[in-house]
Amino acid sequence: MADYEDITFDVKAGIATITINRPARLNAFRNQTADELHHALKRAEADREARAVILTGAGRAFGAGYDLAQINPSEVPELDHVLEVHFNPLIKAMRESRLPVVTAVNGPCAGAAIGLALSGDIILAARSAYFYEPFVNIALVPDAGNTLFLPRMIGRARAMPMMLLGDRISAEKALAWGLIWDVTDDGDLMNTATGIATKLAGLNPEAVAATKRLVTSASDFAIDEQLTLERDLQGIAGRSEAVQKEVLAFFAKSGRG
Repeated sequence: MADYEDITFDVKAGIATITINRPARLNAFRNQTADELHHALKRAEADREARAVILTGAGRAFGAGYDLAQINPSEVPELDHVLEVHFNPLIKAMRESRLPVVTAVNGPCAGAAIGLALSGDIILAARSAYFYEPFVNIALVPDAGNTLFLPRMIGRARAMPMMLLGDRISAEKALAWGLIWDVTDDGDLMNTATGIATKLAGLNPEAVAATKRLVTSASDFAIDEQLTLERDLQGIAGRSEAVQKEVLAFFAKSGRG
């Protein structure tokens, strides 16, 4: 999988830059997207010159969540299988990587893309970016690590309404809540991310990897159990009549029904 369709990958000056590259779909994820991201991360891991990773999106969005166009409207969605095979391994790989990951959220970040962004170690957002949990609005449940990361990072009192009400959380509010490290002007995002990644790349790699392991151990207890619970409950939700109606409505709206 050295040639990618959904992402781009580059290593320069010790920094591996991985860019989700489906701008026409606002970088909505299909199963292949998750697989390519996982492959690129492993490729960076295997490159002894790589000392840090930047993860971002092409165009005006970081990621619009899972691409419903990947679901066959004539079939019952097997979303538990999608999570088990494609997304949960990616989330775990990011947390377990020896490399520090800087996620540069360059625009709208929704659904599974939030889980991906929060899997990073240092999270930056452009001023125009926002975070949006649409799951319950389409009769699904949060997944891709959302129910693990959000309550632990911002507390139940903020995480619960964020996931139930589906309000858009601005980059400035995300910073105030402690969801991200910093906000930059849109045009400065990648320069800031590169500056941070360059500093990380210049640090002792063993110390960086060990620090990441320690913090992950402290913050991600029961990650396997939570990802499994997300998988199981999403599988049940995906087979519901309510979700079938939402999928059919999506295709009708897009003219593909």
